Amino acid sequence: MTMLKVSNCPQCGKVYQNNLRNLCQECIRSYDGKLNDCLTHLRFNRKATTEQLAGAAGVSPQDIHIFIKDNRLPLISYPHITYPCNSCSAPIRQHHLCGDCRIRLVSEINKLKDQTEKHQQPERGIGFQIRERLTR
Repeated sequence: MTMLKVSNCPQCGKVYQNNLRNLCQECIRSYDGKLNDCLTHLRFNRKATTEQLAGAAGVSPQDIHIFIKDNRLPLISYPHITYPCNSCSAPIRQHHLCGDCRIRLVSEINKLKDQTEKHQQPERGIGFQIRERLTR
């Protein structure tokens, strides 16, 4: 006897049989339809921006960001499509953070490293070393 694994769809809440996309069939069709609308529009308007694409294809900018993050909408083919930085929401085309946020994050990490190294260095003059004991 086999047991079916079922879950509730995160989009609409319906019960569905588990699959690789973790959506029910209706939401999968809707998702694919939105993606096809975007790709059809971009086929004829390659230089459209994210906002223009959202308006023309009738999808939300968040849906376009999901398509990009799922690697279903290749940015390399469309020069004006962007998605927001995870920190400051500035428009970017690669990675998770914009250049400014990456620089800020790296400098903050380096400051923290310097502070922890200063606190972890043993102070000289307290206690003794083996060398000092043997030379007496």
